[in-house]
Amino acid sequence: MTSRASLSARMLWLALWGLTGCVEQRDAEVLPEPGTPAASACEGVAPRTLEEVHAAHFAAERPTGCTVGCHDTGAGGLTFRSAHELWQATVQRPSLGDSSLLLVDPGHPERSRLYLKLLPDAQGRMPQGGPSLDAAALRDVAGWICAGAPEPSTSATDGGLPANPVPTLDTLTPSAVQEGVGEVLLSVGGGGFVAESQVEVDGLPVVTTHDGPQRLEARVAASVTARAGTHQVRVVTPAPGGGASASLVFTVTASGVVLPTVSSLSPCGTVAGSGAFTLTVQGMNFKEGASLSFNGTTVAATFISPGELRASIPAALVASAPVGNAATVTVVHPAPGREVSAPATFGVASKVATLATDVQPLFTATCATSGCHATASTPVNLTPGNTYNELVGVPTSSKGCGQRLRVQACGPLRGQSFLIDKILATNSSPACSGGAMPKGSPLSAAQKQAVIDWVAQGAPR
Repeated sequence: MTSRASLSARMLWLALWGLTGCVEQRDAEVLPEPGTPAASACEGVAPRTLEEVHAAHFAAERPTGCTVGCHDTGAGGLTFRSAHELWQATVQRPSLGDSSLLLVDPGHPERSRLYLKLLPDAQGRMPQGGPSLDAAALRDVAGWICAGAPEPSTSATDGGLPANPVPTLDTLTPSAVQEGVGEVLLSVGGGGFVAESQVEVDGLPVVTTHDGPQRLEARVAASVTARAGTHQVRVVTPAPGGGASASLVFTVTASGVVLPTVSSLSPCGTVAGSGAFTLTVQGMNFKEGASLSFNGTTVAATFISPGELRASIPAALVASAPVGNAATVTVVHPAPGREVSAPATFGVASKVATLATDVQPLFTATCATSGCHATASTPVNLTPGNTYNELVGVPTSSKGCGQRLRVQACGPLRGQSFLIDKILATNSSPACSGGAMPKGSPLSAAQKQAVIDWVAQGAPR
């Protein structure tokens, strides 16, 4: 490969993350009109394999990928070290930048966002900053897509199939239904989901739809909801790599039974090793005699009203930070019903972290000076004195992220705080929208943990 082609390849894949998620930073695109090369891209082109296309135009001398920013400087650890990685990341995968297109639609370059972004008249043409692929290279790309975008064969030089991530499971919506409701569409939130990830209920697979790396939809059969009981739900991803997530409980209640509901915790977080404290739980439908389950340990509670319980949390339960810096809190009614609420999250920071000392300097060195993203995006003022009001409790407008806040106080999980999702994004587990933050070099593990600790303890000013 010539040095020019190598540079083109590097810059292309440093830009490709914009296809899969940098929606908050793109301008409106103008797709080619009929009659442009895309409209007849399969005419007169020779079939190509992905191995040929990757080796000739996309491969680099060493793994580069998106390790810094979304476009000209890369993003989020997204790399294409082999033709297999390219195939898995693009073929029949939806484009978040244009929901009407697939990244690669086999047989149809004119409907493939990857190909359209490579064309001379594409707005924001890839690779950003050039050099661009010439006409011969475009015919090679079209030749592979026109041939049906076949999967490359495994070989020693190609490196084989990359490992799938281990899935994580954070939420079920709804987490409970009444018996006899029939089939239920269950929204499953977590991370590391791939197209082959499967939801299981009590160890049996159910019909699953992949809706991105952090969301699946599962159809729970009417036979499961026909009678009251509890059911274990988990996500399983096949090899290579993959594995099974931890399970969450899906509850089917008897007719007429009302479940307790938790709306808030006060405090909502603490720092590991800071000692015992009194936890106030607010919500509705609480019964006298109810207790709490704090990260799996039963804790006696004092009934204040149907909307409030109080409990003394022993120091031993927060002596160290749990996995993910998040403990679960549920309200458990007494026998005979023993109804259980959906879990609420209580943040437990590994150590004290302040906005001014531990978090703001990270923004000042990256987002506030060189920008959080590689191109223009929705303005977020992360300068000293403005960061808190720009982040804490503010909904994100990024597509694909649901009702997530930029920072949810005491919400250190990726599905809770958009900021956490962005700084933890990787190739195998991308953010709900866009590439990883910051634009510059990725934060170190210690720096990421400082941000997580600040959020877990309540994101104080």
